[in-house]
Amino acid sequence: MAVDVDLNKLIVGLPKVAGWFGQMFPPDLSDIKRILRDAFQTLAMATVGTIFALLAACVLAPLAATNTTPYPVIYRLVRGLLSTLRGTEILVFALIFVAAVGFGPFTGVLAIAFNMTGALGKLLTEVIEPADPGPIEAVKLTGAGPVKTFRYALLPDVFPNIVAVILYIWEFNVRASTVLGIVGAGGIGQTLKDSIDLLDFPKMLTVLGVILIMVIAIDTLSGWLRRRVLNPGSGRSRPLPVARRIEQVCAEETLS
Repeated sequence: MAVDVDLNKLIVGLPKVAGWFGQMFPPDLSDIKRILRDAFQTLAMATVGTIFALLAACVLAPLAATNTTPYPVIYRLVRGLLSTLRGTEILVFALIFVAAVGFGPFTGVLAIAFNMTGALGKLLTEVIEPADPGPIEAVKLTGAGPVKTFRYALLPDVFPNIVAVILYIWEFNVRASTVLGIVGAGGIGQTLKDSIDLLDFPKMLTVLGVILIMVIAIDTLSGWLRRRVLNPGSGRSRPLPVARRIEQVCAEETLS
């Protein structure tokens, strides 16, 4: 078979794994300060990478959405770029940037930024395209340009979903960045790899515990924030009515 399934190897290997579990206890907390510092580096790497990806996606997404792109050619080119970035694995980007800029967290930031520009750009276009065309057409009738149309007609409708998408991507990047250290991108993933290479199972258990706690905390925080943004009863400000948006555009035109 192409995947070479061999249950005998699995049966022989499982007792080894069980033996390793026995060697993990008690966990080694002697280097906990360094492990926590590496965990914070991983969190920072995911956050900065997400910010870079967001800046790029905010430029590309309106060009890749059918209802906001200026020309069909630009739409196809940007869609192709987003698909290429999204389709290239984050570990592949990490390997490329390790060769380009060397080992360290900056490599992880670049890998996350490039891969997530494609993913975030794609998700933002999915948010923008179903927007209600009524307010957009109404604001355009006032003579507003593309920027003001986006600001007063499109953004109020899609902003909650945009925030939810950004939080989801950030949450995903925190999880993904924990394994980037395997290829030399720094963070707690590098510490995990070192402990596995040295068969230091008590330290490996500590590292895994810190990763688990960090991921659960980020998932919980992100989920809570998404519910706050998307839940109409949470007290967030609702999108302005179309008439109010038109009034704001006209007022700006008068002042300018």
